[in-house]
Amino acid sequence: MDPPSNKGRLPLTNVSNNVNQRQCKSNVPPPHHDPLLEEQLKYAPHGSEEAFFMYRKNQRKATYGEEDFFSFLSDEVLLHILKWLPKKTLLSCGQVNRRFNRVSKDETLWYRLDLSNRTLQFDGLVEVLSRGVIVLRLAQTSIVNPTPDSNYLEFPACIKVQYLDLSMCTVSVAVLGALLANCRALVKLSLENVPLDGRICAEIAENRKLEALNLTMCSGIDATGMRLMAKALTRLHSLNVSWTSLSAEAVQELVRNLTPQIVHLNLSGCRSTLTDEKVAVLIKRCTKLVALDLSDCTPLTEVVIKTLCKARKIEYLSLSRCYNIPVTAYLNLTELKTLRFLDLFGLVSDQAIATLKNSLVDIGINKYYHSSVARPTVGTKRTSIWGLRTRD
Repeated sequence: MDPPSNKGRLPLTNVSNNVNQRQCKSNVPPPHHDPLLEEQLKYAPHGSEEAFFMYRKNQRKATYGEEDFFSFLSDEVLLHILKWLPKKTLLSCGQVNRRFNRVSKDETLWYRLDLSNRTLQFDGLVEVLSRGVIVLRLAQTSIVNPTPDSNYLEFPACIKVQYLDLSMCTVSVAVLGALLANCRALVKLSLENVPLDGRICAEIAENRKLEALNLTMCSGIDATGMRLMAKALTRLHSLNVSWTSLSAEAVQELVRNLTPQIVHLNLSGCRSTLTDEKVAVLIKRCTKLVALDLSDCTPLTEVVIKTLCKARKIEYLSLSRCYNIPVTAYLNLTELKTLRFLDLFGLVSDQAIATLKNSLVDIGINKYYHSSVARPTVGTKRTSIWGLRTRD
């Protein structure tokens, strides 16, 4: 029988699995450099050689400095390490590799976030909300609108944020409306000094779990929007609508439809729209009121004092700059047995205040300069909202 053809391949000689290559290495002379032989090896077909030879991965250990020690750690341990890093460093860690990117986006690392006093791009806000932030502070932040056409504003569906502070935030009505349209888990919300419209009021009303709402100095709240919020927010216990320029119709909708569960209420600044009759409706409906601020409601008269004395639980009352109420009428507040604090700033002389203190012995007069109803921060505390930390 004719031997197999060696055409197109080199003969294999002295090759055996039983040959110890290390022993033969010193006896075999170094191969002669032959360009023609190298060219043949380059283009030689691989058939039986692939079955004959076994290629193994190089098991040589990495030299010092090349070892990836993080590969020995579980995701849980790595997550525990990353939670001690500031948010800016956490963003950088997400660019290391795919694993770091995945772990750095875990929701437990983004529970709280403070981006106040900054300029925030729209895409940046979308990215932040997509990471499952629960406590978010954007006070005095400027949010840049990505496009003049609001139809292209898209936020993540079902945003998980529950505590949102947008006090004095620079944001367009379109962006704010699109944001609140995807927020349905809000528990406490502050929009202090932010322009609103009817759509935004309707979106606020959809947050049925809302407990505290701060709308201080907001504009654009009409009677329809007030009615929607007052009727829908049945769990509300703190509401601040001071200095919102409410119309008489809007105030009427508020006092008629506000949830009886309300505990803290600030209606200050209704200089011409809040009357004695409306306060009477409010007191009759909201029997759980503990704190009530009626400052700068100038239409109020001494009749309102008699109405307030019928309240059951009011502990704090502010009637500052209610000039149509005579000083002697305040002496009747002794009938309000639950009253503990009374503010009458800018109203009576020091001598009159001294007389009231002698008559109202158990009541602290002019103890609080600013109202804290529903407001996220009080005094110098700037690292928390509603008592919840915003910085790690």
